[in-house]
Amino acid sequence: MTRVLQLLDLNADFESESLADLLREQLGGAYQVARRSLRDNPASSVDAVLKLRRIRGEFDLLHAFSPRGLSVAAMVGGTIVYSPARFPTLQQIRWLRAVMSHREVQVTCPTDTICRAFIERGVDIDRCHLIRPAVQFAKIRRRRDDSLRSALGFSPDEHVVLAGGESTRHARHDLALWTASILHVLDPKYRFLLWGRGESAATIANVNQKSLKPGLMSIAQAKLKRRVRFEELIPAADSVLITAAGPIATLPMCIAMAAAMPIVSTISTTVCELLEDRHNAILVNSDKPRVIAQKLLDLVEDSSLQWKLADMARTEAYEFFSQTRLLSQFRALMVQTASGEKVELPQPVAGAGLRFHGRA
Repeated sequence: MTRVLQLLDLNADFESESLADLLREQLGGAYQVARRSLRDNPASSVDAVLKLRRIRGEFDLLHAFSPRGLSVAAMVGGTIVYSPARFPTLQQIRWLRAVMSHREVQVTCPTDTICRAFIERGVDIDRCHLIRPAVQFAKIRRRRDDSLRSALGFSPDEHVVLAGGESTRHARHDLALWTASILHVLDPKYRFLLWGRGESAATIANVNQKSLKPGLMSIAQAKLKRRVRFEELIPAADSVLITAAGPIATLPMCIAMAAAMPIVSTISTTVCELLEDRHNAILVNSDKPRVIAQKLLDLVEDSSLQWKLADMARTEAYEFFSQTRLLSQFRALMVQTASGEKVELPQPVAGAGLRFHGRA
């Protein structure tokens, strides 16, 4: 049996939290997975290190999901799997290289953009692996839920534009809000739905209150007064708008593809790993709200194009973002790492008729 201890931040991002939960629940009987939650303060990290050193022999691997988790794992010692969901800073990469010079560390990256960032800055290519996120298809409900829409403040005849993912600096949801406000002025039926997770969510809510028309935006977690998974918002939305200006978490994008949602997105490195213009989404080579609004309006008015893009997006999501693929890759990684073997992950093969831009 392979014994794994997860080191997960108490305020972890959605992608890290989803990955940790999936591995904990679905790895199987040959794996024993426990978890230690890390608070955002130095005293908590020191306390975790002291306690984990006492039980060091009770697990084979430490699985860290953040720089804080990596630091704790490095001080505890032993074999480490590191799975960051966010794009690393130069300081974080330097720290990872320092840890790797003293500890056995295998790095898993959810996007090729993050993988390249590590490798180009000196992380050993043989210890850096691309494992894309997995969509939990059983949790996705595509059919419109009018009761949920009502709880969020939307009527059945309104068109709800959902901002893709958590509100972070790179996600630029302020741009998505301005785009939705233009559509709302043209036609009041257009409304904007914000998830409410991420460090920039409060700032965007403040901009909406001070500068824009009241009633334009609804913040899901504030309205429902509970933590909400991104999958839960799909039945309340009519389209998804992604306005990333840099690397973002791709799991919400994968979920939108799996739900066959019409997607309009600006162009960025992580977005272009998954989306292609007029193949499974509409891409906009501009950060001007009026241009993005026009592209979204064009897509909404062309039902045949919506169906074509959504069908291909759903097909590719089932092909590339399955739980089976992710679990098989992590099982191989953990067994090989714990036994000291060279890590070689099973790679998916694209189905007939699908484009394949080196995805793994």
